[in-house]
Amino acid sequence: MNPIAIIVDKAQIHWDAIIIVMAVPAWFFSFHSLYCANKGRRLASWIYLPFAVLMGAISSRLLYWYSHVEQYKGFSQALEDFNIGCFSMLGILPGLFLAAVLIRCLQLNKSLPAFLDALAPATALGMGLMYLSCLFNYNCRGKFTVDTPSMQHLPFATAVPEAGEVSFRFATFFWSAVFMFILSYICTEFYYIKKKERGSTACFFLLLFSVGQFILDSTRYDAEYFPFNGFVSILQIFDGVCILVLTIAFSVRAIKRRGFKWYFILIWLAQAGAMTATGMMEYMVQRYSDQHLQYYALMGLSCVAMFALGFALYLMGCRRRKAVRRITSEEVQAETVAADKKVSKKKEVKEAVYEEEDTTGDMTEDEAEEEMELLDLGDTRNLTLVDADGYLNRSVSGVEEKEYLSSADLDTEMRSRKRSKKHRHGQDEYEEEEAVDERSAIMAFIGAVLAAVGLGAFFASRKKD
Repeated sequence: MNPIAIIVDKAQIHWDAIIIVMAVPAWFFSFHSLYCANKGRRLASWIYLPFAVLMGAISSRLLYWYSHVEQYKGFSQALEDFNIGCFSMLGILPGLFLAAVLIRCLQLNKSLPAFLDALAPATALGMGLMYLSCLFNYNCRGKFTVDTPSMQHLPFATAVPEAGEVSFRFATFFWSAVFMFILSYICTEFYYIKKKERGSTACFFLLLFSVGQFILDSTRYDAEYFPFNGFVSILQIFDGVCILVLTIAFSVRAIKRRGFKWYFILIWLAQAGAMTATGMMEYMVQRYSDQHLQYYALMGLSCVAMFALGFALYLMGCRRRKAVRRITSEEVQAETVAADKKVSKKKEVKEAVYEEEDTTGDMTEDEAEEEMELLDLGDTRNLTLVDADGYLNRSVSGVEEKEYLSSADLDTEMRSRKRSKKHRHGQDEYEEEEAVDERSAIMAFIGAVLAAVGLGAFFASRKKD
């Protein structure tokens, strides 16, 4: 199959390659919009693009070569001749992650978890589009045939030529694409709900991705396996490791938030039982292929249980929201009366102090120095109250009480001055940091372009055997 879309001289461009190339801008602009809409730097996302494409393509091709070594003479042929074999969808994830780590090492973004949160929904969207490229080849088909004539079409099955005959196999690629589109939508909604909790969306993506892809990859007849293991695929091992690691991480955070509770033990036992049941159903599917429908149904229930238990541990580790108490009108009135009483009492105390000052006459030197310090922070109109000897006397000045700054006003004035000074200092640091980031980003972009051009020139100069 794999029909040709464009022929230029001796070069041939296939339809599946066009769909894969179209998936890249869809993935990037989805990530760019999420990241920049939540105080992310546009420069970091644009610099991330060439690194992500380059590392994602190499890592996915590397994983496919590792699981199908017999098809190539060496890894160099896997990178030179793309007409042989295909890409591994799982290999895209480590490439994107390494590119994000590189961007963080270049100090183009301040938080790697926040960067990965915005990347998760876009990655699901891009992978869903890449799965649709299998419409034009024979990859990602089910290991079980569909014999019912009314179901021998999409979305149930697709035709695959085998030994001169045509068999209709389960359309695994189509349901994988549908699952990734749904995952992209759910992660986008989850991102806007939990964007303040950095890393939550990325963990949620891995949890749901692992649960869904474990079942879908089990139905494939061309799944990637380790050379030493032909029973459980690489993607299924990755899914199991992700579920186990996330369960441990969520449990640790839940214990820190709530303390150790007895029901944590029940959740851990249930999670272990669900993972064991999923592995047993995978064994039964491969051993008794004629009863695969009922075993897949049981596998689906155990995978749902794994997700539910893992998500429950995640919720237990989230911060509790403070309860907001509704205040009645009577309570508001009582608080207002109490505040009025406090204000009137303060006025009485001030008036008594002023009367005492009027009877005592001039202030002492210590009081005058203290008043001078307060006036230096307050209104300049009060500077006219200094007499010839350098002392202050309210009785002689004749200034009303309201023209003097109270202690609360002085504290407010001092805090506002400190905030403005800190803001100016922080703004200067931000501008300097932004300038440094722009210089490092320009150098990183130039390096990525040179690396991509050099790698492409190297592959173009090599002749096929």
